[in-house]
Amino acid sequence: MNKVNFRFFAIVFGIWTADFFSKIAAEKALLGGDIIPLVGDLLQFRLVYNTGGVFGVLQNNAIFFHIMTGIAIIALITYFIKTKENHIVFQIAISFILGGAFGNFTDRFFRIGVVDFIDMGIGANRFPTYNIADTFITFGAILLAITFFFLTKEEESKSTSNTEKGSNH
Repeated sequence: MNKVNFRFFAIVFGIWTADFFSKIAAEKALLGGDIIPLVGDLLQFRLVYNTGGVFGVLQNNAIFFHIMTGIAIIALITYFIKTKENHIVFQIAISFILGGAFGNFTDRFFRIGVVDFIDMGIGANRFPTYNIADTFITFGAILLAITFFFLTKEEESKSTSNTEKGSNH
């Protein structure tokens, strides 16, 4: 099965599209600084322009993050194409990360910052505001870590099994 296939491109494009249009909707609905509660204070929509990195670190370093995001996308695509790993969960993980990365990369070029609008927390204890792209990057990274953990275990198991079979002959 070819790793770079219709499903891969559909997931990347679907995430980018959902992220793109959700940010347009957030900007229109929240431009005046409005906060829209969804689940009381726990989950709400609030518009924030992030000119830094993940969780707002290194604010106002747009050029640095343009370059770093571009390098990360190129490195991830290169790794994906060159690696022998072909497991479906690996493919989905990479497509989640790339879809989200392209979403935030687009913002860095066409907006004043990455549009974040999902706000979670209780009272003054808030998680950094994020967006759909960030969600998929996070889930993709978790899936990738799980894939590496289980594939490493699977390879170790196969290696041990092959070694034991070889020593019995």
